[in-house]
Amino acid sequence: MSSPLEERKAETREIIFQAASKVFSEKGYHKAQIADIVKAAGISTGSVYAHFKDKRDLFEQITRGTLEALRVRLKSLSETRKPGDARERIRQWKPAYAAYFDYVEANPEQVLMILRGGFAVDEEQDIVLWDFFQDFASDIAEDFRKWEDFGFLKGVNGSLMGHIIIGMCHQVGLSYLVDRRFTRDEAIDNLMAITQAMVSMYLTDKGRAEIGDMIVPV
Repeated sequence: MSSPLEERKAETREIIFQAASKVFSEKGYHKAQIADIVKAAGISTGSVYAHFKDKRDLFEQITRGTLEALRVRLKSLSETRKPGDARERIRQWKPAYAAYFDYVEANPEQVLMILRGGFAVDEEQDIVLWDFFQDFASDIAEDFRKWEDFGFLKGVNGSLMGHIIIGMCHQVGLSYLVDRRFTRDEAIDNLMAITQAMVSMYLTDKGRAEIGDMIVPV
């Protein structure tokens, strides 16, 4: 059982997290200052430094928790009850895209913070963000390699495909939050259609026989 002191520390940390997410989202990582976060949180500067080393540490810790949780969820959706069950895997594409939009809708300030204000000035911070994106792309690449091993696909560059899919998700998620010119369902359906069309280019005869009716032809 946690003590009152530990509970207060946890509450203060959460207040800082929420305030920093808002400030980073509005100003971008590079323009945001600790003073802005202190003002938004209504706490002292010392309270921030009691919990975080600096702005970079705060930014990294904010992003790490939710992105790691999203990655775990997506990896669980890529698992099938038996190896090589391509049809079950395809049926999980839509829930996977839905999981991404669950993350976008639950963390709009963080998404804007990452996609709109995370890159281009602080090289060390860029590496932290890139590692996250690389991990997501690598998970997708591994799925494509498995499909090649089972003989369903041939000639696909899994690493490239992973980055293409992650890139699509980033751009669509950002536009969804900023422009609101399409619905969540429209975004998911179009991402599904594009993914199916890309995969159809690499289907083998075995792949067409096994899952051809589930893939949009090109």
